[in-house]
Amino acid sequence: MANHQRSPSKTSLLILIVFVSVLAMAGLIAVSGSAGETDTGHTRPNILFIISDDLTAGALGCYGNQMVKTPAIDNLASAGMRFDRAYCQFPVCGAARAALMASMYSPSVGVMGNGAASRLDRNLTAAGHPAWPEYFRHSGYYTVRVGKIYHMRVPGDITAGVDGPDHRASWTEKFNCRGPEWMSYGVHNLYSNHKLRFNPTAHYGLGFGTAFYAVETYTDGMEQPDAQAAQRAIRIMQAHADRHEPFFLAVGFVRPHVPLVAPSNYFETYRDAVPELPDVPEGDRDDIPSEGISLNSEALGIAGKPGRKRAVIKAYSAAVSYMDAQVQLILDSLNALELAGNTIVIFTSDHGYHLGEHELWQKVSLHEESVRVPMIVSGPGIRPGVSSRLAAHVDIYPTIATLCGLAVPEKCQGVDISPLLKGDERSLREGVHSCTGRGHLWRTERYAYMQYRSGAEEFYDMEADPQQFNNLANSDDPDIRRIVGEHRGALERFLARLPDYGAMEAAGPRR
Repeated sequence: MANHQRSPSKTSLLILIVFVSVLAMAGLIAVSGSAGETDTGHTRPNILFIISDDLTAGALGCYGNQMVKTPAIDNLASAGMRFDRAYCQFPVCGAARAALMASMYSPSVGVMGNGAASRLDRNLTAAGHPAWPEYFRHSGYYTVRVGKIYHMRVPGDITAGVDGPDHRASWTEKFNCRGPEWMSYGVHNLYSNHKLRFNPTAHYGLGFGTAFYAVETYTDGMEQPDAQAAQRAIRIMQAHADRHEPFFLAVGFVRPHVPLVAPSNYFETYRDAVPELPDVPEGDRDDIPSEGISLNSEALGIAGKPGRKRAVIKAYSAAVSYMDAQVQLILDSLNALELAGNTIVIFTSDHGYHLGEHELWQKVSLHEESVRVPMIVSGPGIRPGVSSRLAAHVDIYPTIATLCGLAVPEKCQGVDISPLLKGDERSLREGVHSCTGRGHLWRTERYAYMQYRSGAEEFYDMEADPQQFNNLANSDDPDIRRIVGEHRGALERFLARLPDYGAMEAAGPRR
C-alpha cells in the first residue's frame, strides 16, 4: 500500500514563512549572508587591531617626538584620526587590557592588577557580557589573536611561548610568538641595579620584568616575537583576502616592553643621539603624595646618572623603531592585498610610560605620561585629522561596533566616539577615569584630579601646567578650591555608579 503524504496547505506555508521571518528579524536564527553583512546588505569591514606594550605617546613622531623614527605609525596617523587626549583605565598591562577588551572600567570588571588578569573570564561571565572580539566572533567574524592581546608576562610567557591568562572565548584561532628575549644573541647591557638570574632553562622569577636590560642583536630580528607576529598576521590576511567572512585580526607587539631588544641597525640609528632629558625642577616631588610616586630613579640606581638615563632612552627608542617597522610590514600587506579599503585599523598601547618625568620611570603612576596612550583609528568613512577631545580605551569597543553596524552591548561602559571619527568635535565625555591600587584619576579636558586611599590629593591645571609641576590640591585660592571640590564630587559620583562585576560569583552557563 502506497504511503501518501499530505502536502502542506498554502495557509500553513504562509504561517511558516512569517514565523521564520520574525525569528530572523529578532536575531534568533541566522539567515544566509547575514553574518558578514550590515542591515543594509553591505559587507562589514574587517578589523585590524594593533596594540603595543609599554609605549608612551610621547615616543612617536606623530605625537611630537623629534628624535624617534616611527614612519609607519606616523603615516597611519596622517591617514586617520589621531587622539591627543586618550587614556588607559589602569596603567599596568593586564588590568589595562582587561578594561579595553571588555569596555569596562577597572573597578567594575574586577581586574585591578596583573595578578588579577586571570579573573577576567569569570567576571565577564558573572556580568553576562562578551569581550570585544568575542562579541564580533558571535556576530560572524573570524577572530584571531597573534601575540599579546590580553595579559602575557614579559619576558616569561614569551620565552615559554604560552598563552598567559588569555580569554579563550574571544578567538576562533590564536597564535603565540615565542622568542629569545634576554637570551638573544648580541651585545647585552644592564642599566638599572636589578639583580638578575641568567637561567636559560627557567622563564619566571629571573628579574627581567622591570629591569632596564638592553640587547642589541647581531641578527635581522626575525627570531624576535614582534617579527613573528607581523609575519603571522600577513599570512592570516593573505588566507582571508578573498573570503566573504570578515576578520577581526588582533596583533599584539611586546616592544618596547623591557627587555629592550632590537637588531643592531635600530640601535645604530640612535648611536650618536643625545636625548633631551625631561625637565625636573628642584623639589619637583615635594608636593606629590608618597602614594603618587612609582618606580623612580633612586630605586633603579640611575639618580644623578644622566649617561645611564640617556642610554635607557636610546635603547627604548631602538625598540620603538623596531616595533614600528613591523607595523609597516603589516600595513604594506594590507594595501598589497587590496584590503585597506574595507578594513578599520586601530593602533594603541596598553598604557603610557615614564621616561624620567618627575624622576619616574615605567608605569603604575596616575600622572599624564603613564596614563595617556597613543590612539589612532583609520579606515573607510573615517576623516583624517586630530581630535583634542577626551577619549578612553573603554571607548574603542562600542565605537568599532557602531562603525561595523552592530548594536553596542548594553553593559559596555565606554562612549561611542564615532562622531569624533567623522570630524564632529563636540565633547562627548564629562571626564575619564583611570586608577591604580593606590588611588583614582579623574581627567577632564582642562584638569587632572587624583585622589589616593589615604585621602591625599593632586590637582593640576593642564593648560597652564602640562608637565604637572604645581600641585594645586591645597591651594588657598577660592576658585581653585571650588574646582577641586567639583572634581572630587565628580569622581565620587562616577565611582558610586559603577557596578562591581568583579565581586560577583560566576553564575550561569559559560559561553
